[in-house]
Amino acid sequence: MFNRLDQYIIRQITGPLIVTLSIAALLLILEKMLKLFDFVVNEGGPVSVVFNMLANLTPHYMGLALPIGMLLGTLIAFRKISMSSEYDAMTNAGISLFRLARPAFLLALLLLVINTILVGWIQPYSRYAYEGMVFDLRSGALGASIRVGEFVEFGDNMVLRIEESNNEGAELKGIFMERRDSRGSVAVTAERGGFFATSDEQTILLRLYDGTLIDLNESQNKPRVLTFSQQDITIPLPDSAPFRGRGGEELEMTLPELWAEKDNPILEEELRNSIRGNYHWRLMHSLSFLVLPFLAIPMGLTNKRTGRSTGIVVSIALLIVYNEVMEGMETAVASGVSPYLTIWALFALFAVVSIGLFRVAAYKVGGDPLAWVDKVWDVISTPLRRLTRWIMKAEA
Repeated sequence: MFNRLDQYIIRQITGPLIVTLSIAALLLILEKMLKLFDFVVNEGGPVSVVFNMLANLTPHYMGLALPIGMLLGTLIAFRKISMSSEYDAMTNAGISLFRLARPAFLLALLLLVINTILVGWIQPYSRYAYEGMVFDLRSGALGASIRVGEFVEFGDNMVLRIEESNNEGAELKGIFMERRDSRGSVAVTAERGGFFATSDEQTILLRLYDGTLIDLNESQNKPRVLTFSQQDITIPLPDSAPFRGRGGEELEMTLPELWAEKDNPILEEELRNSIRGNYHWRLMHSLSFLVLPFLAIPMGLTNKRTGRSTGIVVSIALLIVYNEVMEGMETAVASGVSPYLTIWALFALFAVVSIGLFRVAAYKVGGDPLAWVDKVWDVISTPLRRLTRWIMKAEA
């Protein structure tokens, strides 16, 4: 199925594709990691949960990075081929640009399948798992840690303060606790202690060592003071409602579920429109991979003598604008506009422009789809270069 030429072009594409995909996904994850650390610390949760949350966000970021990876991988591969004598040798041997592009189209078809699985099934489940972790953090179900040096309330009748905490709460120092009820309050101080699990998931054991207990019962004339070497105190955990079921919003629905619910008369019209918009957006997002080679290949072909990188800038700009406008089209569909007049009309325009650029590069002798961009830049940059030289001479 693949000859040596196809294998060579695929190697040229997959290298930049993997690098671009890795860098883009890593940058997005690192940016989110800082926000998650801040969120988890403020909620008093264990820091280890941040990495579980990032793992559930990775499919979402991979979906964002795949198109730019495919675009830049193909563009850089054909730019490298055209900057050398390889492209001239291939075309002089009678190999058309469309034939050279065949491996890129096959790779785009593979990424289309991967992206469909990603946005159609993996992302909904991973998003639901992420939202579940956020819910557990806010409800304390993940075992919120005690913030050192602060008074922390457990329910309505208990206050706890810890001066130092080690080993995930198993080693505590400088402990103060006050428990209130209808008869009065009990204050406890201890040099050290620790939290331990019990057989009851709704309670946790606080074991204290070398401390003092003061019973401030209102029915007594004076408080009772008790010193102890070890004291166990059972602390009830706050009740938390179970997390909702998956599918509370369109982003948590799989493609078959979106198809089944987009025209469901039982749902409110606003929700049906949101489901319909997201369904068409996911289909468009996957089909866009078949268009990307038409855009990337002509943008990658460049003149060996000039070696300009205009195609890289223009192609990235076009893809960013396309994605941003497409998100606006999804919002328009959610407002009741037809998806065929918004999402699919924009997709058709993007495809026509990309195929038009490819046709110029493939079938026009000496065709350069970005020649007009270079001419406009020359018109703009020439006076600027002259002005810069004049200023430098004047300063000298």
